[in-house]
Amino acid sequence: YLFHPSSCSSEFYLEVMPQWLESWSNVDRCPEFDFLWMVMFCRARKYVSPEEYDWGSLRRYLLTQCGYWLQIPVGGVSADKSFPRAAPPGKRSFPSRLKAFVGSGSKYEEGIDFVSKVTKLLVFCAGPHTTKLLSENSDPDKMHDVSSDNISEGSLEILRFLSFVKPYFNPSNIGTWTFPLGAFLHYLSYELCHRVGNTAGLKTLKNDHPNIARQLLKDEPYLQCMDLPGTEIVAFLDSLLPLAQQALYSKNGNVSHAGETSLLYLTQIDPARASSPLIDFSLRALDVSSVNLSHQA
Repeated sequence: YLFHPSSCSSEFYLEVMPQWLESWSNVDRCPEFDFLWMVMFCRARKYVSPEEYDWGSLRRYLLTQCGYWLQIPVGGVSADKSFPRAAPPGKRSFPSRLKAFVGSGSKYEEGIDFVSKVTKLLVFCAGPHTTKLLSENSDPDKMHDVSSDNISEGSLEILRFLSFVKPYFNPSNIGTWTFPLGAFLHYLSYELCHRVGNTAGLKTLKNDHPNIARQLLKDEPYLQCMDLPGTEIVAFLDSLLPLAQQALYSKNGNVSHAGETSLLYLTQIDPARASSPLIDFSLRALDVSSVNLSHQA
């Protein structure tokens, strides 16, 4: 991390990235170690064509670790006292002298930077450029239908994870996972909006300044495959909008604000699709029965 250049050739990254992932997976439950590897992969993604590397292995590793990183509880407590209760697994940490070399801020800044890198890589690993479509022979007449048959494996795995964490966004479900999930929602919405915006900007650049666009694609080949199909964008919106609405009612002020910013980002992607249910949702919340009778049930 300290001595590795931030820009290398595509051939170099293709050779070392499998070794990176193997080294990373050999040390678990060390957030400082995880963060450094995510920074390395964020650098590498810019200079490798997505079609030349199987990003699915990285995506699946990230989704597997997200439960721990976001402090989502797994399992439950049984009333049966005869069954042995294992202590929660501990976590590793860098020595303070080593952390001084890589730089460190406050715990809050470190946590926010960590979540932002997770979402950056997850959104990058979404779409058909990382894995083939689940149904290559889909009927063109059904492409408007948002179903798993028309969604790439990369996006579908992320959507499944969002479905898994949905109960933890309930305003009454408060715990150590509340703030990390709020930050995750904020940055995931931001990265999705950023990717859609970059795709639109690249199309405009190709039309207005084709020579500059060709040079940009030569320097950063990953931009060639950043276009998300419309069905997948709709699927992400349908999954993220309910989470953002739930976050608005959170008892944690930071999570409530994260819900507001997420709605802002998602509305910029598709104003017609995002604004209509939001306006209906807001008007129903201001109805007389909702304001006067909500606490009399």
